[in-house]
Amino acid sequence: MSTLAEIEKAVDELSVEQQEALLRRLSQNLAGRGVAANGWTVPPPNVPIEELRRIDALIDAEFSQVDPKGW
Repeated sequence: MSTLAEIEKAVDELSVEQQEALLRRLSQNLAGRGVAANGWTVPPPNVPIEELRRIDALIDAEFSQVDPKGW
């Protein structure tokens, strides 16, 4: 696979669980470069980790209610 279209086609053939695992891995890779998966820079280090975890939990709770097939 060498084009984005080929990669997207292959990802579409994965199970939802495999797609989620891939998304997490890509997100972690981007975060390691100082960029979150959504393109925003990582919050400054003076944000307490508890606050980041609270926000992350809120986001997870909201998106767990979204039906990906309903898009």
